[in-house]
Amino acid sequence: MRQTSMTKSAVSTLFDSIAHRYDLLNHVLSLSIDRLWRRRLLRMAKARPEDTVLDVCTGTGDIAAAFLRAVPGIRVYGVDFSPKMLEGGRRKVGEIRPGAGKNLLPGDAQALPFVDGVFDIVTMGFGLRNLPDKPGGIREAARVLKPGGQLFILEFAPPQSSLLLIPYRFYLGRILPIIGGVVSANRDAYNYLADSIHGFLRPEDVEALMTESGLIEVTSHSMTGGMVYIYRGVKGKGDGS
Repeated sequence: MRQTSMTKSAVSTLFDSIAHRYDLLNHVLSLSIDRLWRRRLLRMAKARPEDTVLDVCTGTGDIAAAFLRAVPGIRVYGVDFSPKMLEGGRRKVGEIRPGAGKNLLPGDAQALPFVDGVFDIVTMGFGLRNLPDKPGGIREAARVLKPGGQLFILEFAPPQSSLLLIPYRFYLGRILPIIGGVVSANRDAYNYLADSIHGFLRPEDVEALMTESGLIEVTSHSMTGGMVYIYRGVKGKGDGS
């Protein structure tokens, strides 16, 4: 397996290089099932028009855009460290709600540019595996939640079924880099993405990190044969930190 350890600057540059085709590739490589994953996250969140949402590692703003489409009046912010990905995200959310693009901000998921306790919902879609300090990233997400607020993490996981494991590894190691490389002209980027999924935490490990960050009512929800999970945690109402 190739080494996936990269500096934050190198990962940002990598995502900049594929930003122009990122949405297309997500839909092609997932057979558009990624839309269903986000739809389920929205159903679980039960967001209200008065809520304020933060999408960490927002990329091209798919989750931010989904909230804006689904809930009129909701305030949605996003943070990402890739300038080119943010450009695409700002265009996308701006088409849904003029002016919404200004709320997608450059920033580090491990040092969010917000004070404590300001968001009703925080989401992180397919970003946790790219954080050098995963526990720190989850603690930061919990920090900016209001008491009673919810954190949702949408992420890949190694499939639990041994029947799926061999085709899963073949797809990640052989198919994804080829298709991604042809469409984006950057096969190295998709080698990195495949390897980052290979080495991701098991569901029980993610749940443990969320609990250690002080979140309560932590649950995980399996999708697509256990290859993708939505994790949910709630900030305790007595936790003002």
